[in-house]
Amino acid sequence: MFLRHAAALAIGLLAASSAFAAESAPAPCKGVDLIEKVKAESPEKYAAFERAGQAVPNAEGLLWKIEGKGPSASYLFGTMHTTEADLVALSDPLRAAIKESGTVAVELANANGAASQAEMIAYVTTNGIDLTGAALNGFTAEQVTEVKRRLSEAGMPASVAGVLKPWFLALTLEVSSCELKQMSAGLPTIDARVESEGRANGAEIVGLETVGEQLDAVSKISEETARRMIVDAVSRPDAGDDLQATTLALYRARKVGWYFAMKGDLFGAMMDVSSYSDFLECIVDRRNRLMADRAQPLIDKGGVLIAVGALHLPGANGLVELLRAKGYTLTRVW
Repeated sequence: MFLRHAAALAIGLLAASSAFAAESAPAPCKGVDLIEKVKAESPEKYAAFERAGQAVPNAEGLLWKIEGKGPSASYLFGTMHTTEADLVALSDPLRAAIKESGTVAVELANANGAASQAEMIAYVTTNGIDLTGAALNGFTAEQVTEVKRRLSEAGMPASVAGVLKPWFLALTLEVSSCELKQMSAGLPTIDARVESEGRANGAEIVGLETVGEQLDAVSKISEETARRMIVDAVSRPDAGDDLQATTLALYRARKVGWYFAMKGDLFGAMMDVSSYSDFLECIVDRRNRLMADRAQPLIDKGGVLIAVGALHLPGANGLVELLRAKGYTLTRVW
């Protein structure tokens, strides 16, 4: 929902085991764009949602130009950890920004490298596994069955469900089973492609966070919140696919800020942002402040492309507003 990149780290850890790896090229993902569904079925409700989405500060746009202090302009780009080929191809405006940038700053540098994978394994082994088998206590039989079905559908043994702590299981279920298979198959993602394009262009690659910092932010969410996330994720068999299709539609339309206007009564519990305000502060807002502080010296140097998850850009507490508050001028490019 909020931290797709961290979810992908958890997925990457599971996929690293040959037992979980996809055996053949997965089929294209499916799912219903819930926003289009509401627009077709309830025009008045859609109009209200549209107004709320447009009211989110900096709700639209994925690429922003940063000016004001450095000797040359810098850029801020919102990524998405998805394998969709048309998005992984990268837009012309983004490619131009990469070519202008001597530094590319990402959330995690070389996240798929051996060192990062080893850190992920060590962290999750210590903090994400519960060998007592109590992880699924308190869930209904139907919910447990659906959790196991989702994991099996993604190519993982159903028995994994019983040993994953709630925060780790919740992250895994945040991504559709289809997308899990895509990632397990080793298909490139947008954020990975931005990093590789930067390297090919001779840019220095800088990480704004460490694996430990990012996973620590997620693992420290309350167990109550994590369990609610699991319940919401398995509330409908197609909930994960619909979430994927809906967020992809917002991303393609470059309206990611509209996500913060989504409510459960219209789009379902899994997409009810208001019910996860505590999680949002820990996982998005707090990390926004950290990334803004760490990006500042790079921006002052000039010629940096900052590429982080798209949901970190919009909103009153998003990176666009935080960087403006530091004295920079940000202009939407694309």
